[in-house]
Amino acid sequence: MNVTEQLGALLAEQNLSLVIYAVALVLARVLPVVILSPFLGGESIPPQVKIGLGVLLAIVLFPAVEGQVADLPTGALAYIALLLKEIFVGVTLAFVVSMVTDAAMVAGQIADTMSGAQMASVMVPQLQQSVTLFSNLKTQLTIVLFLTVNGHHLVIDALADSFLTVPLLGMPKFSEGSWAYFELLIRVFGDMVGLGLVLAAPMFLATFLTDLSLGMINKVAPQVQVFFISMSIKPMISVLMAFLAMHLIADRLVLEFRHMLAVLNRAISLLG
Repeated sequence: MNVTEQLGALLAEQNLSLVIYAVALVLARVLPVVILSPFLGGESIPPQVKIGLGVLLAIVLFPAVEGQVADLPTGALAYIALLLKEIFVGVTLAFVVSMVTDAAMVAGQIADTMSGAQMASVMVPQLQQSVTLFSNLKTQLTIVLFLTVNGHHLVIDALADSFLTVPLLGMPKFSEGSWAYFELLIRVFGDMVGLGLVLAAPMFLATFLTDLSLGMINKVAPQVQVFFISMSIKPMISVLMAFLAMHLIADRLVLEFRHMLAVLNRAISLLG
């Protein structure tokens, strides 16, 4: 039975209004991940496409909540409370999913600042904003690698599991306390900053050693205009080091994808 036939059977068995209410709740959890995550949508995708993808995922995930449709409250206050709960869960999960991409963008900004190329910027379609050159490179590399290893499939699987851990009709129970969940989100932010420094380390060290060498030359020969020399040397060294360390960066990104998915599953378990 395909998705269309399955949806038709569900509509025939359930009250149409309750089914629509349930799909809207599922959509409230799925749509933030689709909108905020560069992997599944990003700012470059038209809103109609993102909403359509969110509705499609909500329909696909609907069988996971089918048994709760009959007990769905129809009162305004109770339904709004459930809707806000779903938005909260979706936004926090989207924050975890986007941690590696945000770290890559931070790493690129650090590398461009050290190399003196921060004035040059390009538009990143997935973020729909102008970023520096290395930020664009690392962001695009991160997205391509994530899609290559089918990470988006694992994110969708985690979303499906979240409906079993935190059902539509239930509020988050925070199995280890609410502070444990929010502490995890704070740690995600810290890990994002730390990962940004790690990804920027090759270019950071190369430009630092270049500045150190030019400073020593300036002490020996003050007549040498090291400032103007560094403006042409540091970008070239940064680009060379970026390409030499590309395989190391890619390997580290794959490891961080696994860590991100583990944190995502951990966050879902803490909600239950």
